[in-house]
Amino acid sequence: MNKLARKTVFSAFAAMALTFAVVTMTRPSEAAYFQSAKSLFAQKCSVCHANDGTGNTAKGKELKVRNWRTDPEVKKMSDAKMVEITMKGKGKMEGYEKTLGKEKVEILIAYSKTLMGK
Repeated sequence: MNKLARKTVFSAFAAMALTFAVVTMTRPSEAAYFQSAKSLFAQKCSVCHANDGTGNTAKGKELKVRNWRTDPEVKKMSDAKMVEITMKGKGKMEGYEKTLGKEKVEILIAYSKTLMGK
């Protein structure tokens, strides 16, 4: 192998190693991501929606929160619609656009979908 070919192979290998290091160091593990989403849900949503999404809390019953596990309207709702409702609020539910931002709201929706069995 000539000198130019060795440099090219070495450069390609170095670039792949750097990419791998950056991706694995900056991307949280799936378990950490799930735990973060679960914690955020517990802080912001569970008072009304309950930890399991059933709405079976005193506040949830007072506000007539829908059971995400059984309500067909909620189950067929698109991610975009859920993000919109969570960002802007609906009825007596406050919006979280200013306090959480879109990225964290999307994390909440992804976690909420696990509670719906989706």
